[in-house]
Amino acid sequence: MTENNAFIFPQGMLICPVCASDIEGMHCPKCHSEFFALGNIPCVFTAGIQQKKLWQHQMAMMEAQGGEALANLEYALQGYDLSDLTRARLEQAFESMEQSLDVILAQFSGAGLVAQLDPMYDQTTVDNPTEYYHHILRDWAWDNEPSKYFETHANDANLKRVMNVWADPAPGKMLVLGAGAGRLSWDLHEKLEPEFTIASDINPFLLTCAQDLIKERKAITLPELYTYPQIGYPFSKSWTMQPPEDAGNLRERWFALGSDVWNMPLRENSVDTIVTSWLLDVTGGDVKDLIGVITYLLKPGGRWINTGPLLYSRNMSFDKKYSAEEIFDFAQMAGFDLERQEVDEVEHMVSPLNARYHYEQILSFCAQKSLTPKPLPKPGSTSDWLTPPWLVMHHLPVPNIDFQCERGHEFIAKVLELVDGEKSIYLMAQLLQPDMPEGVSAKDAVTALFGQILEQMARAASN
Repeated sequence: MTENNAFIFPQGMLICPVCASDIEGMHCPKCHSEFFALGNIPCVFTAGIQQKKLWQHQMAMMEAQGGEALANLEYALQGYDLSDLTRARLEQAFESMEQSLDVILAQFSGAGLVAQLDPMYDQTTVDNPTEYYHHILRDWAWDNEPSKYFETHANDANLKRVMNVWADPAPGKMLVLGAGAGRLSWDLHEKLEPEFTIASDINPFLLTCAQDLIKERKAITLPELYTYPQIGYPFSKSWTMQPPEDAGNLRERWFALGSDVWNMPLRENSVDTIVTSWLLDVTGGDVKDLIGVITYLLKPGGRWINTGPLLYSRNMSFDKKYSAEEIFDFAQMAGFDLERQEVDEVEHMVSPLNARYHYEQILSFCAQKSLTPKPLPKPGSTSDWLTPPWLVMHHLPVPNIDFQCERGHEFIAKVLELVDGEKSIYLMAQLLQPDMPEGVSAKDAVTALFGQILEQMARAASN
């Protein structure tokens, strides 16, 4: 382990997500990108310090919106026509909302953030970091009370699903992508005792709560409030979440990391195990590209364990809402062998204070990355020409084929000059994007070009 400024992290793991060079503390000496720490959590984003400014902008917005909501409640409490029961309900809501806002702002300020609006985001819709507020309660609070919905507690059930598909686990260096509030990463870390566990997420509220509970061993008190009437359920409650037991000081080998799953600041082939939990459908990107990220980070012979639903957002285009069978097919193209899978149907996000919950279908599987790259099939039939794996999975190298086509257009010539048997469509697109017209995706253009070329070659071969 090595100490970099305010944080400790496994030695030699972090690299610059912009140029892939070694970083020194919170600085890349090659491209001069500057990074930062969220308390004791390294935050290594391609946006650099601007990511911190975004979080501070979000913090300022929450402070303003929370203050406005409290002011509205305070005004309502001044009404002369409130019954005693209504007044008591509003006072309870005010107290719970005020406490929640205080805790959130304290989490951020304690990690070094300052509420400050940034003009860069004035005309931009930014996410609310507290969107997953109840996930922290699910991870660390609700299991404290018995549940009529689970044989075991919800977190025990989630751990069991992972272990059911992961035969003879040897986690080694383990990375949990989209770790959220950290509960599954900790449960696996405690049970399997890997060399180390990196719990990565992009949400500052989830990151700081996970860090405080697991690493810093600080209790956190969060209120839970429901604004709609329910019969026979408490209106609100404050939960005090205690740090998990850690008799063996295992937390010394558990690390939080602020990062973007699409630009991970970790070396190629650097981890033995990658766990994705409730992640495939919420990244906002293409699952095929996520498999490319996992392939890049995972060592040959390493394992990818996934658990979670396939509930893509309404903003995701229908063509990218892949089925389980499609995902397994993509993984096989990328060089994975599916070892085990199971499907479970469970109640999800069941709060002891809430009569409502989600009913989810959960896909869990374990896949092993091949020890050696699988050979890419050479086009031999019409179907092979149209859908080779490298055309579907954009991180795979484009084979050094003698593509037959007119090279009159400058773009076509540039693309074909890049074909060397090693570069992928993804890498070619990165190299070409700076020269593309505004609003045009180089990756889409390169993919379409190769598809058209292969189609023409297949047509010629069949004549």
